[in-house]
Amino acid sequence: VHPSPTPLPALLGVLLLFAVPRHDAVAAPRVVASIAPLHSLVAAVMADAGTPSLLLRGGESPHTFSLRPSDAQRLNDADILFWIGPALELPLARILPNLGVSQSVALLDAPGLTVLPNRHLHPAEPHKQNPRRANTGTHVDPDIDPHIWLSPENAAAMVDEITRRLVELDPAQAELYRSNAALLRQQLRALDEELAARFSGIRGSYAVFHDAYQYFERNYSLSPVAVITTHPERSPGAASLRELRATLVDQKVDCIFSEPQFQPRLVAMLSQGLPVRHAVLDPLGAEIPPGPQAYLQMMRSMADALTDCIRGDTR
Repeated sequence: VHPSPTPLPALLGVLLLFAVPRHDAVAAPRVVASIAPLHSLVAAVMADAGTPSLLLRGGESPHTFSLRPSDAQRLNDADILFWIGPALELPLARILPNLGVSQSVALLDAPGLTVLPNRHLHPAEPHKQNPRRANTGTHVDPDIDPHIWLSPENAAAMVDEITRRLVELDPAQAELYRSNAALLRQQLRALDEELAARFSGIRGSYAVFHDAYQYFERNYSLSPVAVITTHPERSPGAASLRELRATLVDQKVDCIFSEPQFQPRLVAMLSQGLPVRHAVLDPLGAEIPPGPQAYLQMMRSMADALTDCIRGDTR
């Protein structure tokens, strides 16, 4: 029995398959980002090239989290880690020297950032803000406010540094990283203009759980009258709570904002019996699925919470 001859079209297809040179997919670098907003910026720059890994998920606070063995392994395997710096992720700063991360980039040191000092909110004092340029190098001033991502302009500066580092690490995909970064910068500019328009004319008195929002507030001419705690991992004492409650009454506070990472019990205690609305601000995007669009969604969600609660559109 003779085998049937291979049909000519099929034979030509096989020959062409082997004749055309094959380009193996370029392996993307193994990238880890510490918090969800930063992960989103990295993911957008890496779109169609690879997917970064997110270290802190859901309700984990960057101030107090603990690394799991699987997290340590991801860091050991990583080609590069993007994080904010010791002023925010102190637990990571303490353990990082003992891990085998090939390269870590603290974005508080990124060129072009506007960095604000920690402020001490008091209802009787003006909220002084003294922006300065971040220094390059490894030292981070412990007195600075590390919530730098809550300004679209700062986010754009971080995108520039993220792109530069990825191009150095993976030059084969440099054109893709730069193209993605250019698109992301356009989106950030549009976001900034959109939020500025939304907050135009918004007036109201509000208090926040902890002072994490001055970058956002500075951009859009907002100003809280008080914070519930200066250290999100510690509850204020009885005397501080009495003073805060008096401030809510004296300043006719319209709204108090809590955060998903922390129990709202203190907010309920402070506002009990007062005509004060309550809403949630989520500066880490804990309730938003991680990914390239998460940063934009988080900023719009914060704008929704602030404008709705201050104007009284929600309770």
